[in-house]
Amino acid sequence: MAGRAARAAGREVPGLTVVDTGAEVARLLAESDRVAQALLAMEDHPGHLLLRGSGVTGATAARWAGAEAAVVVLWEWFDTYRSFLDDVRATSDQAVLARLLTGPEVVLSAAVPVRTLTSPAVAAERVTVAELVARMKAHYAEVTALFEEVHGAWSARLAVLDPLERRLAGLGGTRVERLRRELAAAHDRAVSDPLEPDPGLADLARRVAQEAELHAGFAARIEAVERRLAEADALRGEALAVRREVVGKIVGDHPDVPEVSGPRGALEALRVRFPEVREAEVVRVESAARAVADRVRAVLEHLSGSLARRAELRGRLDAYRAKAGARGHGEDAELSALHRAARAALDGTPCDLRAGTVAVARYQRAVLDRTEGAR
Repeated sequence: MAGRAARAAGREVPGLTVVDTGAEVARLLAESDRVAQALLAMEDHPGHLLLRGSGVTGATAARWAGAEAAVVVLWEWFDTYRSFLDDVRATSDQAVLARLLTGPEVVLSAAVPVRTLTSPAVAAERVTVAELVARMKAHYAEVTALFEEVHGAWSARLAVLDPLERRLAGLGGTRVERLRRELAAAHDRAVSDPLEPDPGLADLARRVAQEAELHAGFAARIEAVERRLAEADALRGEALAVRREVVGKIVGDHPDVPEVSGPRGALEALRVRFPEVREAEVVRVESAARAVADRVRAVLEHLSGSLARRAELRGRLDAYRAKAGARGHGEDAELSALHRAARAALDGTPCDLRAGTVAVARYQRAVLDRTEGAR
């Protein structure tokens, strides 16, 4: 169209690309509006606001230095772009318009406009409007990618820190206050340098979780220890009674019933000191309560086992005496003597279980020799 317009005006424009200038101008103006909207959205991007307003440091600051310069350049180029489009709209000569739309007619300021005593300033760069738009899009993509990265890293960090802060809400104690200060420092690091990984965050999260769980479960855990110690007290009373009976009836070194006072005192100390207690201290008290209850139970079973063993031996002796009588050996003098010896061992006060076990075994073998051999 520009070529036809030039020829119609009686002028040929050497090397001019033929374009539909009307459609191209409309397209550029529409694209200009889209570029303006994109740049305004870039200004309000959460990542941009974070970088621009927080005084970033470290790795984030290093990345932002280059991106900030690119943002400035983008706005300068956009200003040049809009001025160029103003010139395009003001041009009625189709040949000139075609040249503006296709040729390197956009003047960009020199990257380093320095003039020395012996040399002129670096010449400004001339590009086509299409090249300018392509450069703007490339710069825009780079800076918005950084904004997305920064905002994503910052959001990911806060997604860890905010729940930790909520877990400590309402809790007290010097450790909790120290954890709150550490969380505040981690939050400041997340804001000032979100692109730099925080190596201590995982350990901080672990300690916050441990502290919160300790506070949340302390009352229930203390109640569980109290129930265990109450059970141990009840078992201890039973074990003491059984021990007195065993000492009076059975010979031997009988185990003492352990005291429950040690773990109970440690439990009370925990209750008084809370929340200035540590997980390891609670675990120790829980372990001590469990150990003393297990020990009392084991002693009770051992003592009760001695009485049960004595009763079992007596029952076996009676059963074999009945068997001997049923098989016609009730008047057997040897069997009678073995039976009296076993009965004396078991009925002695106190009873010698080892001797009684041997005596019953002898009587049992003698009865079996007679009854099984007679078949």
